[in-house]
Amino acid sequence: MKQLKTSLQGYLSADQRKTFLSLVSSAAVNLVYALWEILCGIYYHSYWFVTLGGYYLLLMLMRWMLLGDVHGESRPEAAKWRRYRACGILLLFLNLILSGIVVLAVASHQGSRYAGYLIYAMAAYTFSKTGVAIRNLLRYRALHDPILAASKAVSFASALVSMLSLEIAMLLQFGTDEAFFRTMTVSTGSGVCVILSAMAISMIVAAQSALRTCEGPNKESS
Repeated sequence: MKQLKTSLQGYLSADQRKTFLSLVSSAAVNLVYALWEILCGIYYHSYWFVTLGGYYLLLMLMRWMLLGDVHGESRPEAAKWRRYRACGILLLFLNLILSGIVVLAVASHQGSRYAGYLIYAMAAYTFSKTGVAIRNLLRYRALHDPILAASKAVSFASALVSMLSLEIAMLLQFGTDEAFFRTMTVSTGSGVCVILSAMAISMIVAAQSALRTCEGPNKESS
């Protein structure tokens, strides 16, 4: 039993190191991508690019917020669940921005454009990123570590928005008519918003339940 416990602790430590490196690299990529989109928005006078850049900038800030907690074994369990709840609340707020991105895409018929065959490389990268994000989201939730789970929830949100952005780019690239573009963008955008809203609400509910368990004994003793 002791051997199993030791190997499990080693496994969690390895996951924490991986998550820390993943958060650092992903935050850096988000920052670069956000600045690029904002600069494109300023150059092309496009609110769509600016809003998308703002979305990725907030994702970067969420990852930065989680960095200090990845190795925080000594932090109280309640503090970790509060951070998990905060991520759920921020994801709900980000959903409002995502709704604006969908509305702007439909209204202005705009989106990212990729030259030549680059769009196929972006499609392969986006599908791979989404598959990994889904796997990690399920895996880390099973470990019941709120900080690791929150970091993977942010990655999942980023992957879904990348899928939406890719769809818009492909619709523009292959010259579909405006009615089909509008229908597909609204349908996919609404689906992404519903999925992320459900995930964010489940995070908030789970955190509230865990906090009642963590804080209950403390309140009774006080």
